[in-house]
Amino acid sequence: MSADSDILTFNVPDTDTIYVSGLPKDVTEDEIAGYFGSIGILKIDKKTKRPKIWLYRDKSTGELKGDGTVTFEDPYTAGSAVEWFNNKTWKSSQLSVSLSERKQASGPPGRYGGGGGGGGSGGRGRR
Repeated sequence: MSADSDILTFNVPDTDTIYVSGLPKDVTEDEIAGYFGSIGILKIDKKTKRPKIWLYRDKSTGELKGDGTVTFEDPYTAGSAVEWFNNKTWKSSQLSVSLSERKQASGPPGRYGGGGGGGGSGGRGRR
């Protein structure tokens, strides 16, 4: 047995944030912090001094859509949260929990700056 075979390896998630759908429409950030904080420490927003929880709202009505993100202090906890909370029922709602995918930059850096499309040219860069 080689020395390398004695080392345990863990897949570390790329993100410390989970995406949650199926949330009750009347849930509060404090309730979410209490529920998801039961598995690990939630990251605190430096500006607001509150847990980093984002709840998506309908743009026209301002009502909660039933999904959002929760950010933990470390990626291991986020991975554990997915395993623990996915498909669980909470407050009569079945949750779907996955690792959040971070938005990619507008495009690869290059000669057109990678951003914004080409104005009125159907989203293509200059030719």
